[in-house]
Amino acid sequence: MSLNRSIIVAFVFVLGVTNSQAQTDAEWTLERCISYAIENNIQIKQSALQQESARLDKTQSLAQMFPNLNASGGFNMNFGRNIDPGTNAFVNEQVNSNNWRVGSNVTLFNGLRLLNSFKQSQLDLIAAEYDVQGLGNDISMNIATAFMQVMFNEELLLVAQDQFDITSEQLARTVKLVDAGSLPEGMAFDVEAQLASNELQVINMENALSASVLALKQMLNLQASESFRIKRPDSDVPMEELGTTTVGTVYDHALNNWPQIKARETRLESARKSEQIAFASYTPTLSASGSVSTFFSSSFEDIDFTTFERTPIPYGDQMERNLSESVGLSLSVPIFNGLQSRTAVKKARLGRMNAELQLQDQKNQLYSSVQQAYNDAQAAKRQYDASDKSVNATEKAFEYAEQRYEVGMMNTLEFNTSSNNVARSRSELLRSKYDYIFKMKVLDFYQGKPITFDPTK
Repeated sequence: MSLNRSIIVAFVFVLGVTNSQAQTDAEWTLERCISYAIENNIQIKQSALQQESARLDKTQSLAQMFPNLNASGGFNMNFGRNIDPGTNAFVNEQVNSNNWRVGSNVTLFNGLRLLNSFKQSQLDLIAAEYDVQGLGNDISMNIATAFMQVMFNEELLLVAQDQFDITSEQLARTVKLVDAGSLPEGMAFDVEAQLASNELQVINMENALSASVLALKQMLNLQASESFRIKRPDSDVPMEELGTTTVGTVYDHALNNWPQIKARETRLESARKSEQIAFASYTPTLSASGSVSTFFSSSFEDIDFTTFERTPIPYGDQMERNLSESVGLSLSVPIFNGLQSRTAVKKARLGRMNAELQLQDQKNQLYSSVQQAYNDAQAAKRQYDASDKSVNATEKAFEYAEQRYEVGMMNTLEFNTSSNNVARSRSELLRSKYDYIFKMKVLDFYQGKPITFDPTK
């Protein structure tokens, strides 16, 4: 083997391995699509930021229950006639002074306002977590819908291509019969027209498939130019049965586990805490405080009363001698504050009542959705069974039509009609099949089952 030929073979081998790896990377399973969408969806990220904000609020409300601690200090230069901060006497000289203070305050009782605020922040954080889960559920369902639309269009394209191949074979047989003088030439033209119609149907299905793939890529926030291809299940998607499943069993499970319901229930508890917090404004507030302070003044001096000699006091000695400590209690009793407390309580009560209505509305919506999904699944199953019978009947009719057409006992129009009936019935079977599969996936989803084509999960 020459050197150039060896290089070419090696290049082809490397290119083949690269293409194989690219094809593997480009294949997207339903599970991968859902996982990728949840990880990269902007709304999910925004909801996660709101969750983090609720976590910070929780930390802040917890810290409010602890004593605060503040330190302060200052340095002043006074000129001319002023009061010496050390002796409180008037002096007419420059005085430099320095002071330091450390103080702390703590609320001992305020009608459990701080404790209820902390509990409310905990509930708000839990509700935010449920919001993220609920948004993930919505995205998962939307991705599953788009994914199955791609699968549906792929199979429709195969049906259209099969129909095109059948008509192509029919045209070849018709041309032979026309050449042999068994059929008039016009019948070949009719078949050519039918073939052109089938070709148009293939193109339409290709466009529909491209559009559905693009829609799925857009939901995944992928660039249109990126390589992308769904990975179909290794085996045909099983046709599940409703069995003992009822609206009640599905609803009961969803009611106890659906994130949107949990979020509303948690927000109702948060609204009740708001009511308790507002009611706390009627109660007295008891606080405790303590502080330590000291200061230095450049004019602060020791005086020897026998000689009247003045000696400046060092900075450290002044800090020690001027040290002051204090503790105290403070009680505040609300008597009248312009109806602010009363208004706050009433508004909090209205907020709690509104939260109750929102929860009931969410439950009503959930029940309606479950009931609609169950009825849709039943209707889709009946439609699938009817479509399956229709396919069997039209395929048998087409086989009979082929035999009659080949012996000249059926004209082209009748044969094309029989062929189109098969194509339509197959397309309708596919549509009803995927419709039923999707409706069953919706019911599974309400029951907490993951959206997957794997029957073991």
